[in-house]
Amino acid sequence: MTPSSPSLRRLLFSGRHPLATHHHLRCRHSLSASAPAPAAGAYAATPAPSRDRAARLAAAVHGAAAAKNFAHAIRLTKSLVQASSSSPGRSPASTAPTSAGAAFAALASTSTSPAPALGVLVIALCQMRLLDEALSVFRRLRTLPELPACNAILDGLVKACRFGCAWELFDEMLSRGMVPSVVTYNTLINVCRHQGDVMKAQEVWDQMVGRQIDPNVVTYTTMICALCEEGCIGDAERVFGAMKEAGMQPNLYTYNVLMSSHCQRRDVNIAFVLYQELLKSGLVPNAVIFTTLIDGFCKVKRFGEAKEMFLDMPRFGVAPTVPVFNSLMDGAFKSGNAREALAVYQEMTRHGLCPDEFTCSIVVRGLCDGGQIQVAARFLEGVRLSGANLNAGAYNALIDEYCKNGNLEEALATCTRMTEDGIEPNVVSYTSLIDGYSEVGNMQMAMAIYTEMVAKGIQPNVVTYTALIRGHAKNGGLDAAFRLHKEMIEKGVSPNAITVSVLVDGMCRENRVQDAVRFVMEYSGMEYNDLHSFFSNSSAEENHLIPNGVIHMTLIYGLYIDSQHYEAGKLFSYMRKSGMVPDSFTYTLLIRGQCILGYVLNAMTLYADMMKIGVKPTRRKVVCPEIWSWVPLNDTRTVVS
Repeated sequence: MTPSSPSLRRLLFSGRHPLATHHHLRCRHSLSASAPAPAAGAYAATPAPSRDRAARLAAAVHGAAAAKNFAHAIRLTKSLVQASSSSPGRSPASTAPTSAGAAFAALASTSTSPAPALGVLVIALCQMRLLDEALSVFRRLRTLPELPACNAILDGLVKACRFGCAWELFDEMLSRGMVPSVVTYNTLINVCRHQGDVMKAQEVWDQMVGRQIDPNVVTYTTMICALCEEGCIGDAERVFGAMKEAGMQPNLYTYNVLMSSHCQRRDVNIAFVLYQELLKSGLVPNAVIFTTLIDGFCKVKRFGEAKEMFLDMPRFGVAPTVPVFNSLMDGAFKSGNAREALAVYQEMTRHGLCPDEFTCSIVVRGLCDGGQIQVAARFLEGVRLSGANLNAGAYNALIDEYCKNGNLEEALATCTRMTEDGIEPNVVSYTSLIDGYSEVGNMQMAMAIYTEMVAKGIQPNVVTYTALIRGHAKNGGLDAAFRLHKEMIEKGVSPNAITVSVLVDGMCRENRVQDAVRFVMEYSGMEYNDLHSFFSNSSAEENHLIPNGVIHMTLIYGLYIDSQHYEAGKLFSYMRKSGMVPDSFTYTLLIRGQCILGYVLNAMTLYADMMKIGVKPTRRKVVCPEIWSWVPLNDTRTVVS
């Protein structure tokens, strides 16, 4: 083994405990439960090509395999299998077992040493995605086929996401004397990547190195991909460095994996440095590389640099693709430049590219976000009439915007058109409608839509339940809100911080501040006796576990309107020490409360803290946020700061 093959345990995980020997996952149907091979008589009874033709094809396969012309041997074997499956009135899937068996019989009966050709049959069946037939042939072989056949069947199982079967078959191959190659281990590391098990991938790597097998470019790239997908970008960078130190040239896929991971973390500058390194190494970027960088720049609203990358594509002979145009349009919309986004759309059509379903969703959503709902509706109608591909996303964007604007009639009409166009409303469609009707207090209609949704087999998610809970809590139906809260938990949908906040808000509306605090404490896993003892407990700060700023601010508002200014201030202190940032409205409440109590110095301190963390004070009336829209009858709905 060369010095360029370090143990991955030493390279990345020197400070970690080694993982215990893993227990292989079992496939849904065990390999031993594979369909048994039919008897020879069954093959004879199966419609098949003439014996002479089968014999000629089989002889040709044997000859090509003996000459080591495996590509030709595989093509001939596929012809043999396909010819064996030609049966009037029967689908290829239904004839696959008998055709594979007939091919096996033909190859086995036309040579005294059929093993090489039967290994080719395994490879051909895998390439034809007839994995069960390939497994059946593999298990009928008295001797282990050549390594390429073993690798082919393992790779086929991985592509079919039958990971447990792949591990089980690998164990069986080892027991039958297989000597794995770097290709074998690359496949196994890829299994670990798909299973999200980086530690097992490390074990496979170290086992490979222990067998004196050097990793190649694919090995390094697959490991880098596995680490990036699990968020271990630092470890991925170290493997990337080790790869270059070993004298291996990363390929475009290697670079793209790292660039994409950095862009997802909004580290587009690092991604661009990798792009420059790619160019210096002599590699020519392709459309995927450009798409990654353009999308990365757009995500951080650096549209100008994204446009420069786009204009640089022709220099490398790379034609722009629909995903590139989609990223540019999305970036332009998010930068507030709808005119530029529509210009990009027009340029895409001038290139002769047809917009896909994502294109339409991006344009409709971008126009809606910019307040141009009528333009969005006309665009969607034009695309619909043109016959272009549409998905639920474009309709959902329009439905959601209509609901936000209170135009529920048009939202329902859009949902109806969506169904007429053959696109079924999904959980997002129904949730937008439910939220819209809940917003205007029409809980009867909101519940009717919810009932229809469930009847159609569409499972509500946390956003759906939260919209219903908020509607009931806001309109005096707190009992119904808590019933829905119980239902969602029973159905396995976990409430989030917003769900808790709307329930707290509902209790504060009914002057049940003690109950609200108790509910939050229980949700946070904290012990609670009463409000006074909680805030007077010196250890409460250490045990403070309220997980979200929205919950804090909702409770602060509830305490404030209940004239419990000290407790509101105490909770605010916990919030700040937890690293959460209150909004301007929360600061305004507390500053006003301190002034009412005569603690002007405290009020000035709060104002200074507000300025220090960058929360801008308001110089006009502050309207209470929707989640805190209730105030006592003898108070106003606004606070002057």
